[in-house]
Order: sequence, then structure tokens, then C-alpha cells
Amino acid sequence: MKFLSTFKITKGFDTWLKMYKDIEPDLNELGIKILWAGTNADETKVYDVTEVKDPSKFEVLTKRDDITNKRIAAGVELDSQEVIETISKDYLGI
Repeated sequence: MKFLSTFKITKGFDTWLKMYKDIEPDLNELGIKILWAGTNADETKVYDVTEVKDPSKFEVLTKRDDITNKRIAAGVELDSQEVIETISKDYLGI
């Protein structure tokens, strides 16, 4: 399952990206992978396309204090997380 989501950040995209790379192995273990991420001009929001092999694992992610604390420390406003839409078909024009 793929979905498009967004959330607010307070410490810029580079700080968020460094944190993401730190937790990426944990996410991979859960079958969660960000396929693409980008930010707006003032680096206050991240937009991403994420693939989740098992949606129940996403709930596990939200209950892991180690990951939650790293996200907070990187400036992620957890309550701003919003799934914009589930992606049913896509095209990658690379």
C-alpha cells in the first residue's frame, strides 16, 4: 500500500532527513519505506510518498518510543501528520 502524506517540521528539511536516515533501518524492518520526500520553500512541511507492506506495522511504528523521540527531537510535529490520499496507481517517469 502506498500513500501520500504530510507533516510539519520546525528544524528544517536537512535535520529531518538526517533523522530519517538514522531510523531507516528500523522502518525497513517494519516494511515501511519512504519512496520520495520533499519540502516546501520555507522548510516547514514535508510531503512524502510512503510504501507500507503491512498496514498494521505502521501502528507499531507509532508506539515505538525510540523512534517517536527521535522524530520529536528532529522537529517533527507529530500531531500534524496527515494522510492526504492512498495511492492506487502510479507512474515513475525516471
